[in-house]
Amino acid sequence: MGKGMKSERMWGLGLILLGTCVAASSLLGPLVLEVIRFRVSASAETQLVGGEIVSLLIVAPMAIAAGLLAIRGHDLAPPLALAPSLYALYLAFSLVLGVDYARYPGNNERFFPLYWAITVLAAYSTLAAWAKLSRREIPEPGTRLRWTTSGVLILLGVLLGLTWSKSIWDVLSGSNISQEYLGDPNTYWVIRLLDTAFVIPAALAAGMGLLMRRRSATRAVYGLLGFLMCEAGAVAGMAAAMAIRRDPFASVPFLVITAIGTVALAVLAACWLLLYATHTRDVADAAVIRQAA
Repeated sequence: MGKGMKSERMWGLGLILLGTCVAASSLLGPLVLEVIRFRVSASAETQLVGGEIVSLLIVAPMAIAAGLLAIRGHDLAPPLALAPSLYALYLAFSLVLGVDYARYPGNNERFFPLYWAITVLAAYSTLAAWAKLSRREIPEPGTRLRWTTSGVLILLGVLLGLTWSKSIWDVLSGSNISQEYLGDPNTYWVIRLLDTAFVIPAALAAGMGLLMRRRSATRAVYGLLGFLMCEAGAVAGMAAAMAIRRDPFASVPFLVITAIGTVALAVLAACWLLLYATHTRDVADAAVIRQAA
């Protein structure tokens, strides 16, 4: 087995293990077995249940599928691996840092090795997928797909930025401190930190980069669209769980909006993966011909 094939196999096994760990976290948590009891309020636990549905049914299978493709050396493995890897990294930080260890009962700290493994595997898988994409000539999107994707990314970045800016200002100014914040301030700040420091800037940069035909932006789209789809799906799942459990913070209109957003992002992400799957080999062949000439 050559060095390259061995590297692909190790990366693929890492992705399969990542998907298995994400699935284990979901199954052991409040969604199914309730073995892991997170130190959060009852309302926040309801939101975790909704998020774990996405982790179990979307994120874990995507990681495992990408791992199987990587072991086979399939061209689709890198773009497919980015989204679940990025989301798993986001998830691990949220679950470890977003709980209140001194305020609420629970035992999630006993499962720190599981979330450590998810963090390490997700970081490794993300870096490996990006490196592999960077070494390939990937297809350029058509004008309609480019402009649509750019508009969606910029719109999401602006809307999320405005929403989080208002909520942060409400707390800092003391003008409108919500019960959500009072119940779980750690979760409140961790999510806003991750989104404002990483997710929003990445969405805006990729959206603007697409308009300027930046190759790095074209590559980043494969991870960002899938990640945003998972994040929107997790929010929709949270909204559904809150509505089912009649949580006082539940909102049916919010559930409908996030569900529609999740489907729209899934369709857009599928269009990009289809573009990659059907044109990457043609692009690679053209590059070989240019080098030979």
